[in-house]
Amino acid sequence: MTSLSSLIRWIYSGFACLILTAGMMTTTASVGWGQSDEAREEMSKVIATIDGDDITLNLVMALISQLPQQYQGQPFERLYDPILDDIIDTRLAAAEAKRSGIADDPLIEELAQRAYDRVMAEAWLSIEIQNRITDEMIEARYKEIAADEDSRTEIRARHILVNTETEAEDIIRRLKEGESFEELAKTLSIGPSGPNGGDLGYFQRGDMVPSFADASFALEVGAISENPVQTNFGWHIIKAEDRRVIPIPPLAEIGVQIGQAMASELASKIADELYEKAKIRRLDLDEVLSNQ
Repeated sequence: MTSLSSLIRWIYSGFACLILTAGMMTTTASVGWGQSDEAREEMSKVIATIDGDDITLNLVMALISQLPQQYQGQPFERLYDPILDDIIDTRLAAAEAKRSGIADDPLIEELAQRAYDRVMAEAWLSIEIQNRITDEMIEARYKEIAADEDSRTEIRARHILVNTETEAEDIIRRLKEGESFEELAKTLSIGPSGPNGGDLGYFQRGDMVPSFADASFALEVGAISENPVQTNFGWHIIKAEDRRVIPIPPLAEIGVQIGQAMASELASKIADELYEKAKIRRLDLDEVLSNQ
């Protein structure tokens, strides 16, 4: 269980921020917000005391909710003891630190404030995201995605890659005279797809460099580029083999992912809003170095 305990300690150092932007909308229920009175009472059960201070089940569940998915899927019985042990170890060490007087160290005070700020910021931001993103908004975003067929369109194409424009123009001439695109690709293309007749398989616009993608998607199925297309790799002759629209899964299957993406977008927007309202003065790195 040592590796799991180490993982938990690592989470304290900042993994919760990643959880927030990747889907913390699902974690707030485990720490008490939005629960029924009965569930809240169960979660507030005291599971340990240290010199009279209580530790509740809520804290254990909150930490479990911040674990990576492969650990969250483990039985609760396996997670309970190492997490509680870590809570106790941390509380004991923190109490000893206070008694030692290091809490008066300015750097320790800053670090403690940083830890407090992180917890408060994540809790508030999680609630704010839940309040702003509704099921209706997720459904509306799904409809937008479903209606945007261009972003889900992919084509299957072949290409012949050569070093010079002159070579490419000569190949286009030979193709117009009836020679086989696949055979010319096998014998003349310097690209890795050459032995396969230049077949690139299916791809979306963003999978290729812009000039190649634009030329490919401008072709009708069965058409060959009239002019050579230049990229950093050389000169291409392109043939469009097929075009299809990738079907979108049902909302029930991707609603969570859509919500997570919206939460990430909203978190960035909220951060920008807060930044604009605040009066912030910060030193550039050059200024920091010049003061040394």
